[in-house]
Amino acid sequence: MSQKGSHLNSYLAFIFREKRVLSFGVSLTFFSSFGQTFLFALFVPYFLLEFDLSKSEFGTIYSIATLGSAFLLPAIGDKIDQIPIKYYSTAVAGMLAIASVFLAVSWNVASLFVAVLLLRLGGQGLSGHTADTTMAKVFEGDRGKALSVSSLGYPIGEGLLPLAIATLSTILYWRNLWWLTALIFLILGAPWLYQLIRKHPVNERIAQPERATNGKKTFSFNPFEHFGMLRDPRMKYILPAALMPPFWVTGFFLYQVSFGNELGWTTTMIASGFIGFAVARIVASLVVGPLIDRFTARVLFPFYQVPLLLALTMPLIFPSGISVYLYLGCIGVGLGIGSPIKTALWTEMYGAEKIGAVRSLFAALMVFGTSLSPFVMGFILDSRAELPQVFGIAITSVVLSMLLALVIYRRPAGKLI
Repeated sequence: MSQKGSHLNSYLAFIFREKRVLSFGVSLTFFSSFGQTFLFALFVPYFLLEFDLSKSEFGTIYSIATLGSAFLLPAIGDKIDQIPIKYYSTAVAGMLAIASVFLAVSWNVASLFVAVLLLRLGGQGLSGHTADTTMAKVFEGDRGKALSVSSLGYPIGEGLLPLAIATLSTILYWRNLWWLTALIFLILGAPWLYQLIRKHPVNERIAQPERATNGKKTFSFNPFEHFGMLRDPRMKYILPAALMPPFWVTGFFLYQVSFGNELGWTTTMIASGFIGFAVARIVASLVVGPLIDRFTARVLFPFYQVPLLLALTMPLIFPSGISVYLYLGCIGVGLGIGSPIKTALWTEMYGAEKIGAVRSLFAALMVFGTSLSPFVMGFILDSRAELPQVFGIAITSVVLSMLLALVIYRRPAGKLI
């Protein structure tokens, strides 16, 4: 048997052996779709009509809700280090159910804001956070493969949910769609997550909180508690590279239909390009796992932005319609390898015991960055900068962040990580 075939068999054996925990992770990353921008976009026309909002007014509500979720995420996300995961994950599903009910019965702009805030927090924030943190805690030698398989829920959601919602919206009122979503989370989602993880030893290995009185766990709610980690001298080398891809991808995705005409991209071409985007993301995610286990995330991290760099150069090298497929395909690869590498890196740096607190902090920073991206990108485009200049600004920032990240590659593990 060839070495390639042996690796594949080993990968498949790992998936079948750990199918319950991996299914738990995939389910949570899939559930994160209910707090992602691509899904909200399908309901924006209904929100504008129902609440008599302009696009800018809803955009403001959405941005403030996103910033609010970023503010709350570190304080709630670190509790996964202290609460058995079977209860924590069930609570996340419960939050998504409550948020869906709020959206279904929303009667004014304030209730709409609360619903969006809870969906952004429970979906975009805590669902993926719970999945990645669990994989990091459960696995050590196979951590890369586990994170890769777990992250497949993201492209599955991106591929299936828009079509499902578009089909259901032809027979159901938009509010009834959210009632249905709430029922699914309560009747199927929460019990499914609990059953998958309830007997796993990870529930018994959750670290005791540092603060305890009379042997009892105590919990604090302090959104600023973990921001002290940003004083870590390693952060200046790592943060720019960690935050740059979600920042630029959000900005370019939001405005790509607007500037696509200058590049010969039609709306149909962009839509079809997302098929390649999803396939590339799935394949890249599966491939990067064994590489993390073999070489470590510290070694791979400085180079994980290479696909994004290629994506940003494609429209400049091939200024024609075909560049949209190369651009989206490269972004798919970048997103596919990014999440597993970064979560594995945080675990290598700080240990599995603290990964919940650490990852929730970086997730909050990521959410904060993506909330600013539309404003920054809009400002650049409104300043009448030429499209090559816009791509040039993004390329320059990515290259500089990669050069900073190379410091962790060049130093021995004990020196920096």
